[in-house]
Order: sequence, then C-alpha cells, then structure tokens
Amino acid sequence: MPRKIGAMKQKKRGAGQAPLKEVQEHNRRSREMEMEAVIQDIFEQHHQKHPEEVDLAWSIGVYDPFAGMKNIRARLLTDLEQDWLFTAKAVEWLVCDEKEDAIYFTAPPPDFALKQADWYLRPDLTTFLDEPIRLSDAVEQYPITLEIIQGAIGQRIHRMGWTMDQLDQFLQKLGLEESKAEFDQNIWEMILFELQMREER
Repeated sequence: MPRKIGAMKQKKRGAGQAPLKEVQEHNRRSREMEMEAVIQDIFEQHHQKHPEEVDLAWSIGVYDPFAGMKNIRARLLTDLEQDWLFTAKAVEWLVCDEKEDAIYFTAPPPDFALKQADWYLRPDLTTFLDEPIRLSDAVEQYPITLEIIQGAIGQRIHRMGWTMDQLDQFLQKLGLEESKAEFDQNIWEMILFELQMREER
C-alpha cells in the first residue's frame, strides 16, 4: 500500500537505546566532571605559580580543596569526636549554630591530596584556633577539663543573672540533691547542657 505524501515515518526506539532522561543525566554528569577537571587544572596552575598564597588561604580556613566536589567519602566521626564537638559547642569554643558546621573534610598543603584528607576544625568558626587542625588531634591536644566546664557554667549563670539560690533550685529540679562537691564531670557536663538549652530558649 503506497504511503501518503507527507506522512512521517515513526521511529521505533531500539531495545538498547537509553531513555532521554538518562541521556540528559549522563550528559549533565559529564559536563560537571569536565568542569571539575578544568577548575582543578586552573587551581594546579595557580598553586604552582603562587604556592604560598594557596597555603596561606588554607591555613586561615578560607580555602577547601574539595569544596563542591561530589562523591568524596569522608570517614564517620568517632564517638569521642562527636562527644568532644558537643561539649566544645557547650563551652563556646565553637561559634556556629550547628557543631557540624565547625568541621570540614579537607587535606593539608602542600599537596592537598585526597588520600591525606580528614576532618579538620575550621579556625574561623572556633574561639581558640589560628589555623585548621585535624579533629582527632584537637580532641587530644585540647581536652575539655572539669575546670573548663565549671567555668562555662559560671559564665552562663552570670549572663542569666542567677543567684546561688536560683542555681540550687535549678539543680533540685534536675533531681540533684547531693552536695556539689560530690558531682563528677559527667554531672557537671549534664548541668552545662541543661543551662545551654535553657539559655538558648
């Protein structure tokens, strides 16, 4: 039977042909990878010409070699690191709303090699650092002692304008009937966290 003039022949999709969305997604990923490669190449050229500038930018916390890069598998934080960050936020060593904001997965100069990458504390979001430090090292080098915790409690009580009687009433509400001299560090930490939540309301 003759075909009608002007009739369009429908194309049959081949069995091995990818759907349009998959092709578009593949093209998008390819473009992103190409852009990352271009950016990395520009960085490498700049680093070779001005290594001291790049190293300085990293040391003050404003340069992260992996910022924006995808598919970077950072290790999970240890329980000790999580606890340290939680307490560091309570004693106001971290100046951010979320404790996780104070860390980033980065690698040190001069190589900025991914195989050397680890979690670092950002100096611009801490009150005690001048340059990035590996989180695991910070946990060891900057232990949060009982004296630091008690000092932070004292600062919060002062800001809240509490008297010692008001503090004692607060401790009774927490179910702490024993003498403060009998409190161990865990109890003082708990008091600090409770005061932190009360002050942030």
